Amino acid sequence: MSHSKNSSRLLADLIADFIEAIGRKNVLTKLSQQQAYVHGIINDDAAPQVLAVIVPHSLVALWRVINICAAADAIIVAQAANTGLTGGSTPFGDYDRPVVVISMQLLGGIHLLNDATEAIALPAATLQQLDSTLAPMGREPHSVLGSSCVGASVIGGICNSSGGMLVQRGPAYTEMALYARRSASGTFELINHLGLALGDTPEDMLNNLQSGQFGEVDQVDSQIDKSLDSATADRACANHHYQNKVRDCESSTPARYNNDPSGLFEASGSAGKLIVFAVRVATFAKTTQEQTFYISTDQTEALTTLRRKWLKSELSLPVLAEYMHKGYNDITLRYGRDTCLSMSQLPASKIGALYRLQAKIGYYLEKWHLLQTLPDRLLQLASTFMPASLPKPLANQSRAYKYHLIIKVADDNIDAAQAFLQSHMQHYDGALHTCTPKEGAALLVFRSAATAAMFRYHNLNHKDFGELVSTDIALPRNAIDWDETLPRDLQQQVKNCFYLGHFFCHVMHQDYLLHPNVDAKMFKEELLNFYDQRQIEYPAEHNVGHIYSAKSALNTFYKKLDPTNSLNPGIGQTAKWKNWRSTPFMEE
Repeated sequence: MSHSKNSSRLLADLIADFIEAIGRKNVLTKLSQQQAYVHGIINDDAAPQVLAVIVPHSLVALWRVINICAAADAIIVAQAANTGLTGGSTPFGDYDRPVVVISMQLLGGIHLLNDATEAIALPAATLQQLDSTLAPMGREPHSVLGSSCVGASVIGGICNSSGGMLVQRGPAYTEMALYARRSASGTFELINHLGLALGDTPEDMLNNLQSGQFGEVDQVDSQIDKSLDSATADRACANHHYQNKVRDCESSTPARYNNDPSGLFEASGSAGKLIVFAVRVATFAKTTQEQTFYISTDQTEALTTLRRKWLKSELSLPVLAEYMHKGYNDITLRYGRDTCLSMSQLPASKIGALYRLQAKIGYYLEKWHLLQTLPDRLLQLASTFMPASLPKPLANQSRAYKYHLIIKVADDNIDAAQAFLQSHMQHYDGALHTCTPKEGAALLVFRSAATAAMFRYHNLNHKDFGELVSTDIALPRNAIDWDETLPRDLQQQVKNCFYLGHFFCHVMHQDYLLHPNVDAKMFKEELLNFYDQRQIEYPAEHNVGHIYSAKSALNTFYKKLDPTNSLNPGIGQTAKWKNWRSTPFMEE
């Protein structure tokens, strides 16, 4: 049809505009090239066809690309590291306009401010890179090793209100960012709320930002967009209220979750509804001395009372308090050796490259179904010759008990915490192990490798199971039913359950391996109803992606940020069509 020919010609012209703006090698149009960008880490569904994957080489190139997209009325799905677990930075389902994926992977850069007490992070800056940049100054970022995915970006964490292990710091949050917003008229406007003097024109501002050539710091932009309810000159670059919030263990609401309206502010929680060029975030003084304790027991009351007594006491909050169930320990000991070794020995950039290589290999092996598990099988075979996932004393303790807590404390809190734990455990059966520095580091790597071990376990034993259903949930702060007992009808559909989480925050990550032929979609609907009955919020920290529904406040926030619904439409199962229509717009 002539309409189809005209559309094809327009799309070809759009690709030509991209190539002219940023060069041919940065415009990926082949399916094999696009594989690592259109699939998420655990999204195995067939990705929709996209016009192109664009990989800009500079902030100015990114600005030019998004304006080309706006002129052509193309949808933009922006992604930083693409390490999310709910598919929120990859295309999903049907769209009513051409879809362009923009990868920020070449747009790295970190600038330190105010004696390294604050940092400016560009789109591809990772938590690990920021950590290594700050280390010589005795500082560290909001999140450190232990984030869900090695290679996660700073901006990705901000845009998704990510949580993490560190009890004292709460969700990733800032009110200071430089971002592009597509207005109701369809054009992009560049908004500078970094508190930096960068220049007058968008391209000058972006060039100066990327090169670190900016004027006075802390001159907050007075031209604040009142339509976004941001009329304040006193902006924060961290969540300063979380410590008080998490200590309130009598509250019937969770400490943190993605639909929480108090965590939504411009870039924070924006989930791809803005093009974020940079964020300004606080850094934190690095501890000088740390001590890790490994607590194990078969009594839920031992951990329930430990949490409540600590949070109500004068003790400082621990650095982290991580829970692992024995089931998760067992599979990580067996299926996590190579992940533990790589996380201990390889820099984040190398691990990210391995992820992309695995995705590319997966694209070709997908055509031969019997070979799909070959990479995992080879890695698992090789792992039998690698060091054990945990030192032997910790491995033995992890197998001997049902419930396990990893608690790390620092500096002036060490002696008081040790005395508290020793006194507490005298009243319960179990084990309290005071770790050497090497053992403490191994425990944290072990905890961080657990999710990858779960995926490996399911992949290599898929004939024994149905689908894997994973959730991240926020329990009410006063809940004591953290050791979940499923109703009988749900129990009958599950072959095995695995649990871990951020225990003091009451954020849990729960995995359900279903029996073969169980309908995973129906199971999850029943499971979420069970969560609702327990006043549980979900998701807790991986964001809504395309898996969960954005509740009213989050839905309204998305509409305010993106009035034409052109950036990451459908996120949070919201409307996907132009201008938030309830049905696709059909051209005459």
